[in-house]
Amino acid sequence: MGGITWVSNSVYWAVTDEKHKTVVWELDIPVDADTGTVSVCRMRLLCRPDETDDVEGIARDPLDGSMWLADERAHAISRFDPVSGRRLPGRVELPAVMGRFRRDFGMESLTISSDGLSMWTCSEEALMPDGPLSTRRQGSDVRLTRFVRGAAAEPWKPVGQWMYQTDPIAGKPWHNKSKNEDMTRSGVSELCLLDDGTLLTLEREFSVVLVPRFRCRIYETDFSQATDVLDRKTLADGPAFSRVSKRLLHEATGFAMYEGMCLGPKLADGSRILMLVSDGDKKSLRNVLSLRLSPVDARFPPSKAACIGGGWPCL
Repeated sequence: MGGITWVSNSVYWAVTDEKHKTVVWELDIPVDADTGTVSVCRMRLLCRPDETDDVEGIARDPLDGSMWLADERAHAISRFDPVSGRRLPGRVELPAVMGRFRRDFGMESLTISSDGLSMWTCSEEALMPDGPLSTRRQGSDVRLTRFVRGAAAEPWKPVGQWMYQTDPIAGKPWHNKSKNEDMTRSGVSELCLLDDGTLLTLEREFSVVLVPRFRCRIYETDFSQATDVLDRKTLADGPAFSRVSKRLLHEATGFAMYEGMCLGPKLADGSRILMLVSDGDKKSLRNVLSLRLSPVDARFPPSKAACIGGGWPCL
């Protein structure tokens, strides 16, 4: 599952790519109101969106209940009916520079504010004019892009881009012999916008440390000293710029490839659920992970379900 968005109560939508066909699932993930523990995750088919290629991001529109999908290969963010899967009118004006993405390193993320007037996305790793992919020495620069609109019927327009650098690759390379390519990477797999405007990033790394494994990290971002680079076609030339700063909130390693993240309901003590979903070539690798988001100290202590086996399988 490449992306997830909260609908209401225990209901979420999640998107998968099956044989190059997009499928949106409705997930029922009830949690304990006191601990945030996941009891079960049930899946049912919601729709198969029209004319999509490789959707990696999904966000429910709080203004009209429709869904927005970020298609990596088609390089588009489009609006759909969640019941029929039919494409609906709606437009997102993507900055021209975002079209210069590397294959399989394009848009992986999508998040919309609770008031429905702000949207964020980014590529997984650097655009071609902005620098190289991540290495063991240095991370990759990605453009965190913000869009705004005045109402549900208005188009989304870009209002800013800020550079964010991923972590360097911590492990060793892993070469896929059948594809004849190095599968090692360290990039942004999801964004999540909190109610107070804070943007969280989910970084995913794949490398070898004794065995092939994934590393999941969640960061809180700070834009106070960052330079807006929306008008720059490349970072290779021109004046110096300042990147977004980040603070680590959660880190875990294992075999789960977490690609989706969203806010969920409030718990009894006022804290908030942060729900993650993993992707995988086998359905047995799909699971959900619930974390507790504390408004007091912004830490992410895992729920009991997270501690027992690193996630909860989807049925």
